[in-house]
Amino acid sequence: MRKLWFTAGLVALLLTTMLLNANAQAVVKVYAGANGIWVADEARPADFELGGSAAASLSPHIAAVGGIWYGVAHSYIRGSAGARYTVTDASDPNFSIGLGGSYHFSSEPAIRPEEFCVEAAIGWKPWPQLYRVTLVALGAYGLDTSEAHMIAGVRYDIHLP
Repeated sequence: MRKLWFTAGLVALLLTTMLLNANAQAVVKVYAGANGIWVADEARPADFELGGSAAASLSPHIAAVGGIWYGVAHSYIRGSAGARYTVTDASDPNFSIGLGGSYHFSSEPAIRPEEFCVEAAIGWKPWPQLYRVTLVALGAYGLDTSEAHMIAGVRYDIHLP
């Protein structure tokens, strides 16, 4: 039942945002990167991941987000798709904190469960004039497993034409 309410709320939020901002043009950002992932459940292993993520702004504060990652040590593919609300100054391109939720999917559900998660994320560009690098951290809580996991990583901004 929680999945249904979470999905309905997420869809309603996205549709409302799109309707309110029908004339606004979405800004899409694509990143390549690496993560460390740790799970509060000791039965699930930590791993190092390589992959990419993307974000499409639907309004100054709301974005559709997603990513796909390959777990190097345990050979899995993990991904997510959802929405995030920026709670900090949306006009600051060098620092942001976002709250949201997404559906997580995995090629190995025993290692990385498939479920809806609520999330808090931080992104910081320590040297915005020199490098296109962003340091990230994400904490997520799975609604089905009641497990928390954390990601710490680095992203490289791929400029699209």
